[in-house]
Amino acid sequence: MPNFHERSWLLILLFAFSAAVSYAQKEYGGTPHFEFEQAVQLIDAGASIDLSQETADLWKSPKSAIPGNVAALPILKQKSKLPKTFVSANYGRSFLQRLSLGKGSRSYIRFADFHIPKGGRLYIMSEDTGEILGAFTDQNNNDHNRLLVGPVRGNAILEYDAPRQIDIEEIPFSVDQVYVNPTNFGAMETGFGSSFECNININCSAGQSYDREKRGVMRILVVGDESIFLCTGSLLNNTGEDETPYVLTALHCEQPAEGEFTPLYDMWFFDFNYEGPSCANPEVEPGFTDVQGCEKVASRQGTDMLLLRITTPMPEATNAYYNGWDRREDYLPQQTAIIHHPSGDIKKITNDFDQINIHDEAIVWNNGTVTEAASHFINDFDDAVYQPGSSGAALFDEAGRVIGQLHGGPLADEFCTVGIGYSGRLSMSWDGDTPEERLKDWLDPLGTESNFISGKEATLGEQIVQFNGRVVTPDGIAIPNVQVSLSGDKETSFFTGADGRFVFDGLSNKGSYFLTLTKDINHANGISATDVVLMINHIIGRKELTSVFSRFAADVNLDGNVSSIDLIQLMNVIIGRTPVFPNAPSWRFEPENLQMSGSSIGQLEVSVVGFKVGDLNNSANPRS
Repeated sequence: MPNFHERSWLLILLFAFSAAVSYAQKEYGGTPHFEFEQAVQLIDAGASIDLSQETADLWKSPKSAIPGNVAALPILKQKSKLPKTFVSANYGRSFLQRLSLGKGSRSYIRFADFHIPKGGRLYIMSEDTGEILGAFTDQNNNDHNRLLVGPVRGNAILEYDAPRQIDIEEIPFSVDQVYVNPTNFGAMETGFGSSFECNININCSAGQSYDREKRGVMRILVVGDESIFLCTGSLLNNTGEDETPYVLTALHCEQPAEGEFTPLYDMWFFDFNYEGPSCANPEVEPGFTDVQGCEKVASRQGTDMLLLRITTPMPEATNAYYNGWDRREDYLPQQTAIIHHPSGDIKKITNDFDQINIHDEAIVWNNGTVTEAASHFINDFDDAVYQPGSSGAALFDEAGRVIGQLHGGPLADEFCTVGIGYSGRLSMSWDGDTPEERLKDWLDPLGTESNFISGKEATLGEQIVQFNGRVVTPDGIAIPNVQVSLSGDKETSFFTGADGRFVFDGLSNKGSYFLTLTKDINHANGISATDVVLMINHIIGRKELTSVFSRFAADVNLDGNVSSIDLIQLMNVIIGRTPVFPNAPSWRFEPENLQMSGSSIGQLEVSVVGFKVGDLNNSANPRS
């Protein structure tokens, strides 16, 4: 083999995040209280933190300019140091804050001390694009009191809407860390469309033999205290076939070449089915199903092996396949392939149509680690390459079983002229001194001593399903900021967005659920003397209300009739004698509540009609 392949400076395939990779913890909809332009005007100098020059200097520094290193910028550590702007609003109370990070930058914001009370909402707006992330609510509270949001393009505007019923002594979170990728200062793009054109999409003919196996391969967003990286991983089956979501990837994904790295496993994302629908590169980025949170199970430095276990339920939408494996020590397949996410792009495949070989010498890697002789396979790939972000990709044999995971090698150019890859051997990772240093305890829990097992489809027992719906006026206009609450076997809530839609995921198909809707702000919205006249005419029989929703709206005291009592309560709000209706919320909905079984949720998309109490002519502004 040429000496070039045996040199000791082989590169680790690991790369920092960038703009095109979009993640955020679960969002619960709704719209900010302030329109974007209004929020910008309300923020004064005291509510801004200018970090744009600091970001530029950080990226220009020699250490941060190394590809694969991180531009991770800690900002504030204490709640008391976060400037607060208080703005009185009829929604309740809103705090606004700007983080100035520089036009063109891409950032992830990590919050600490995060524990939002019920009714509170956090939104993050991008000054570059106007994109809104959120709402983040009490549903995002967790045992770690952390939240990761991003990417945010350019300056970030934070709006926190505090619940009326709680006295505010301090904002219930702090900006703990901002991971900055300032693309206007030389950062390299990753994500959709960023890999070399010579790479081959998984749904081309080159990948047709791996239709099942590809469903077990995912992109991983690796989150640490100091930085964020991209890698590739694969689900593995075990001899118990119990669908424990073990993920095989590369150990160097949590041990980067430069500097310290403290993994925050609860914040790692696993993106399933991120691939193009056909062989051609899609013009529009395809969607994917992400799962967040894992724990470290085992690792071995000598083979660069890292085994993780996903700690959250696997949604049905992952369509997961648990890949088989082969641990035979003398096994040298005649054909192999890696399925991976080069540069964080959609799923690709790289084939080696020749017999694989074992690299019989030790390798000194550029993070200072040394892997022993015969610990790695070596491939001379035939039809494509790998790139930063491919690290940890499963190495498959022609039977679709995993025999190792990609470690690294000399980087290729855009013409795919270098295709040498080194992968840690699964057989060498099988044994070790403790369960935390080997695979056999986890992949062979029954102690069968099997040399290989086949893959496994996810069973159709209890499944995680999604429930969708939309809230509109009788005229079909979307109603935002309706709190849709779910109770029963799971309790959660969601605020409808500008399109009136709501979505609940993570529900069991074996559960039972109860849906309720509420919106109780601005009782005077849409009511006027016109509604008084319409109600009087209906009461005296001069002209009855013909619309069923108008009659519902006229029943202001909720006694099932339209009478003089309703008229008095309506007029009291119009003239300002009372701010609210004494018996009714501001908005009512039909149906007001809904009982559902989990087995039918997946096929449901509920349409709910909302109407403003007292608004007989349907003139209320749904956004107010």
